[in-house]
Amino acid sequence: METVERWWRRLTPRHLILIVPWIGIVIAAAKPVQDNSFLWHVRAGALQLDLGHVLTTDPFSFTMQGAPWRTQSWLIELVYGLLERWTGGLGWVRFELVVVAGLTYVLLALLMYRKSRNVLATGVLMAVFTWLAVAFEVPRPALFAGLFLVMLISMLDVNLLWPVPLLMWVWAAIHGTWVLGLGYLVLHSLFTRRPIRRAVPTLGVSLLAVTVTAHGFGVWQILWDFFRNRGALSYMQEWSLPNVLSIQILPYVAIFLLLMVAAVAGKLDMRSLWVVVPFFVFGLSARRALFPSMLVLLPYAVLGWPERWRWHPRTPTSREAKLNVVIAALLVVVPIGVLWTAETGIDMKRFPVTAARYLEPGRVFTDDGTGGYLIYAEWPDRKVFIDDRVELYGELMGTFIAARAGKPEWRDVFEEYGIEQALLSESDDLTTALRQAGWILRYQEPGGWVVLLSP
Repeated sequence: METVERWWRRLTPRHLILIVPWIGIVIAAAKPVQDNSFLWHVRAGALQLDLGHVLTTDPFSFTMQGAPWRTQSWLIELVYGLLERWTGGLGWVRFELVVVAGLTYVLLALLMYRKSRNVLATGVLMAVFTWLAVAFEVPRPALFAGLFLVMLISMLDVNLLWPVPLLMWVWAAIHGTWVLGLGYLVLHSLFTRRPIRRAVPTLGVSLLAVTVTAHGFGVWQILWDFFRNRGALSYMQEWSLPNVLSIQILPYVAIFLLLMVAAVAGKLDMRSLWVVVPFFVFGLSARRALFPSMLVLLPYAVLGWPERWRWHPRTPTSREAKLNVVIAALLVVVPIGVLWTAETGIDMKRFPVTAARYLEPGRVFTDDGTGGYLIYAEWPDRKVFIDDRVELYGELMGTFIAARAGKPEWRDVFEEYGIEQALLSESDDLTTALRQAGWILRYQEPGGWVVLLSP
């Protein structure tokens, strides 16, 4: 009790900057579900609960029906499926976001403070990081990958090696970015001051652990399928090269500048650069790579914070400390109240919830985002043309892009797959092409979704 009292007696208004990222987390979580990938993950989880085994072939599309496909995220999908059944919906999603993202940010802040012992530097960099990270705060399995990466960094930072293989096993059962964790473990093992003989057994057991998940050696096949279809990723916006001069991605430039300052000041030795440089370059490879890269880079970037930019607050009186505790509690609790009363369910503007009701039985052409929604809402009664599983569809992604652009190939695609209806955005070029070809307008939302039927 005395220790707790000493702690809150040191709390000053300036420490409240550490709560800013928390507010950003809650704001990002307090909105309806907008992620199409997450929706098909939920349905995959429910299906695997019914089957009693993980998926190894595609059950959701009519274009790749029965083709070999392993769901990488089987473990978290089972959790998603259970939560949906227990709650009867998706109301739990916002709390998942807050808990997982909150733990990630707390661990990251502790890492930075441990290296800098600077509250101002930690608070500012966490606020800057949140600026970028809220765009990646979606309920798909990649959210857990960020948490696992920070956990791995934290374990290695304090030389806690024995839980690492268990962490890697769980990570490999949830998301394909476990290979990033393995890469970090290799770099850390080879280029740290700790004796490498202690890290090698951890690395070996970790390699074994990722190979004894539900897919066994198939976990490596998943990676191969992903890299084999790298060409298809070019069609996905999240896999495009990041524009580091854009407002949203400016934090990455700030991190680079701090890393340069730390290197020039001699606070980053050659061993550290063996970790920093590969992950910095990786972050520039795709927009989706920015988030995990920043998780690795921030504990090093904080070393570039100018030493003179540091708070030296006086110790508050007992009354002032109590007031600070009350303010901090309100800043934590009030956002939770907002989150509790926020709208839940699926975003009616992001997905064609109403338009889909006007579809007739049979095959329908949609975009990849709508495909994820239809898997969740209408499978098994309706199978989709495509969704965002690029490792499955491969070259079909290019065919889809050409057809959606209204190029003449759409006729061959529709004939090959027996498609006689389409659910599209009014702004799609294919919508114009279908109307010019005499397709019948069955439903239209002003400036939104349209349902077209073959004449």
